[in-house]
Amino acid sequence: MARSFTSQDLIALPRLSVAEAVVLATQLLTTAEARQKELRLKELPATIARSKGRLTAARDALESATRPQGAAASAPSKPKADRAIDNAWSAAYDWLSGWCRLPPERNPHHEEALSLHNLVFKDGLGFIKLPYRVEWKESKDRLDAIAAARHDKTFKKLGGEAFLANIQDAHDAYGRALHITVPKPEGAPAADVRGAFLALLAALRDYATRVAAYADPDEPGSEALSAALLEPLATWESRPAAAGGGSEGGEGEGLPEAPAAPGAEALPAPVEEVEQPAAYPA
Repeated sequence: MARSFTSQDLIALPRLSVAEAVVLATQLLTTAEARQKELRLKELPATIARSKGRLTAARDALESATRPQGAAASAPSKPKADRAIDNAWSAAYDWLSGWCRLPPERNPHHEEALSLHNLVFKDGLGFIKLPYRVEWKESKDRLDAIAAARHDKTFKKLGGEAFLANIQDAHDAYGRALHITVPKPEGAPAADVRGAFLALLAALRDYATRVAAYADPDEPGSEALSAALLEPLATWESRPAAAGGGSEGGEGEGLPEAPAAPGAEALPAPVEEVEQPAAYPA
């Protein structure tokens, strides 16, 4: 059987969670940048610099995959929009009912007020208690009837333009919240947290291999540089595994695990890196 001697076979990483992998990668990158400035190097050795770039990209990808995503608030929630439309029609009902109760001699627009009231509120406010989509249709029918009968002018004559505008705004928001007037947005594709995690582990092994291989007893300073760059990895202390393979206890207890994006497959519990990384649970 042929043997393999790639960085993925030779480097055994400490036991890492998603969050710890990001922390370790960041420590290694920070150390490399600090060492480069300390030695006043224009750049690190080419093989290390390229591997460092890959490690940076893998670290950034995992951070992006585990970063909490705020939902875009393009439309109000259904209950909130329903309360708004209910309140808008209720307020207009109370206002218009008051005008209708005034004696004709005190209301020169009495007939118009009664006509508007009978058109919109003939059956009272029962329609605002209907199921969401049915209520939206009832609301639309009333707004269409107001426009067709030109009762927007009645609102204006009675000083109720704000009531009509409030209804129109609430109705528009209601249609968006119910995804009647705008299509329902497609869910964002779930981030591949597991894939990004495994990619970062591979980048860590690659970086460790490149840095370790740079040490050459015949190259002055190479061994010191290699040791300095790998110091965060060499001194990393893994948390002891709890009974049953869990990740509680030891140094770093309570460190929050990177959250999986909505819909993403849950990651397995952190495992001890062994000499055959390919054995990581699929």
